[in-house]
Amino acid sequence: MAGRDPRALFPPDLARLEVVEQQLHALLIEVRTLIAEARRDQRLAATEHRPVPEVEWRIQYGIGAVRRPVMVHTGDCSMGMARSRPASREQAVQALAQGVEACAICRADSGLGMLEA
Repeated sequence: MAGRDPRALFPPDLARLEVVEQQLHALLIEVRTLIAEARRDQRLAATEHRPVPEVEWRIQYGIGAVRRPVMVHTGDCSMGMARSRPASREQAVQALAQGVEACAICRADSGLGMLEA
């Protein structure tokens, strides 16, 4: 297209130029919508394939400024999700040894081999 006048691609009168403008505007909106959807799908795909780290143990903390450990749970215990953080086996054993309760539902103490006699 070198040397061609780009104006030759468009109609010469105002009414038809305005129609072309409206069509181009509608097309631009559609392209922007498709781009936004593609970006959203890309973000979703990236998060769906991200492996979730497996948590074996959780320590639940109390409310307040001090937030002391109050209970030890297994990683999959539904009771241990609120106010808890993942813990290593050593951290869970240490918490139990220091008198933190084991959950009565998941019996983390049993899983850690620290069941009271």
